[in-house]
Amino acid sequence: MKIRPSFHRFLAGLLVYVGLSLQAAAQTATWNGTGSGLWTETAKWSWTGTVPGTALPDAATSIILSNGGTISLKDSTQSILGLTMNNGRLEVTKESTAGILGVGGAIIFSSNAGTSSSILVDGLGSELNKTGTTQLHLGSSGTATMTVSNQGKVTSSGTIHVGLGNSAGVGTGILNVNTQGQLITTSTFILGYRGNGSMNVESGGFVKSPNGFIAGYGQDANRVQGTAAVKVSGTGSKWEVGILYVGHTGTGSMTVEDNGVVAGSSTAAIGFYNAGNATGATGPPPLTKYGTGTVTVKTSGQWQSTAVSIGTTGGTGTLNVASQGRVNVNGGTGTITVGSTGVMNIGGNPLLDAAPLAPGIVFAGAISGGGFFGTALNLYHSDFSGGYHLTKSGLSNGEHVALTSTLNLNVLSGSTTLIGANSLSGAITVGGLAETPARLVARHSQALGTGQITVKENGTLEIAPTLSMALMGTLSLEGGGALSLKVNPAGGEFAPRLNLSGWLDALVDEGEKITLYLSGGSAIENPELYDWTFLTAQQGIYADVTHLFEVVSDVPGFYVFQREDSLVLGMTSLVPEPGRLFLCGLGLSCLVLRRRRGGI
Repeated sequence: MKIRPSFHRFLAGLLVYVGLSLQAAAQTATWNGTGSGLWTETAKWSWTGTVPGTALPDAATSIILSNGGTISLKDSTQSILGLTMNNGRLEVTKESTAGILGVGGAIIFSSNAGTSSSILVDGLGSELNKTGTTQLHLGSSGTATMTVSNQGKVTSSGTIHVGLGNSAGVGTGILNVNTQGQLITTSTFILGYRGNGSMNVESGGFVKSPNGFIAGYGQDANRVQGTAAVKVSGTGSKWEVGILYVGHTGTGSMTVEDNGVVAGSSTAAIGFYNAGNATGATGPPPLTKYGTGTVTVKTSGQWQSTAVSIGTTGGTGTLNVASQGRVNVNGGTGTITVGSTGVMNIGGNPLLDAAPLAPGIVFAGAISGGGFFGTALNLYHSDFSGGYHLTKSGLSNGEHVALTSTLNLNVLSGSTTLIGANSLSGAITVGGLAETPARLVARHSQALGTGQITVKENGTLEIAPTLSMALMGTLSLEGGGALSLKVNPAGGEFAPRLNLSGWLDALVDEGEKITLYLSGGSAIENPELYDWTFLTAQQGIYADVTHLFEVVSDVPGFYVFQREDSLVLGMTSLVPEPGRLFLCGLGLSCLVLRRRRGGI
């Protein structure tokens, strides 16, 4: 059967009429109560457009609260079209039964600069449900605070902006989720888009989102940079998130502490730049527009992700893992990549913390350098006992965390042991901080990679007694630095403890020495004939270093001399000297502090 054109015209006209009728039926309700009042008090609503038969806002109504009053919704379920709040408070709570508010359109809290709004969703069964694809803005141009507590719940199927901000970067959003409160969104979740956004998940609060953009999205023509801070703290507190950006285009931070958990099911980037073209923009922004991100995992907090990149795309990134904080990368098989504008600190941050902190745990397959310069892993921790190992458990029986590529390793404080092979080609620096001893122990022949190793003042490079040979690239020794070895009682020149593919150099000021700590000397039976090549440099020795060594041992009589491209240990006596025996024991446990030059 054919439908005549006239019927098409009738049908089109009918649809237009219905659409216009629905649009005309939409209405606005403005709260006129200056104090606190119940949602169900009809006299406190002023109307524009059609008034529903109940004289209360319905699913076709957009409501406005801007006079500083408080709307209390409890013991009732209500549905509205949209919500705009400036200078007011909305409470969705429970008295005898829970309050439930459904919103099918946009929600904007503090859309005007200088305004202040607060929202409370509190109590078991109390809910604010945002449906549809329109957005929820918390702090559009003013300041807005949302608290979800005591098993209250907020859901959204549209994008959530916490600290949306305006074109001038003004606007603050604060989201507090605590005491088993929940916030669940199935869309984009952004904190500090152009303004300032913060989220605190505490005391068993729960947040779930398919993604997380902390500080900026960077898609505006003027590239206004937002700022944002996230804290997940306390037992039972958790943020389940997919792909995560910390410092996407603005400046963002995330702290996970006190048994709080951030459980990521995808990759994470710290310090990022979105290179996509912005609306109205002509080309990429200048370097000052790149994101800056900091993640701190401490005091038994846990952060999970499938892979972590730090400062790999031009943004500046920092990851701090301290005080038994735990970073879990793909169940212990994933990689943390530190880019040319990134840094990772185990323990404290040497640029910000006055003293080292206890180390954290890196449950990852590898830490890799992803840049040609500036890539750094800093060990600035307070475990001087020798118990901390760079393993997936932090213990000696843990599985090795590999160090690879262009990574630069700075051992600035504490004692750290490497138990496996590392392929890093970057530099290793041990020591260099005033009044702060640092020790790096190699327990595998290939633990030290192929780059340059520099032992500075207050630093000790130790070759574990169980290791017969350590391979390395170039070794540079500075005044106040130390080597620690166990002697070969049989002597000889075919199995030196230190085998350099590069060269040996020394930089020592007048009056300074390089300490050589030796153990196992009491096993030598013929001291007058003893001759042991303990270091060989295949590309030569670039300084006369023999007179620079001060030998501290469990027995006296050792001396160092140079033979071609090797350093050799000789011995002249077996008579113990108690004073030197004490110094040796002290040196092997912690580098003796002497005059400091200071600085990293």
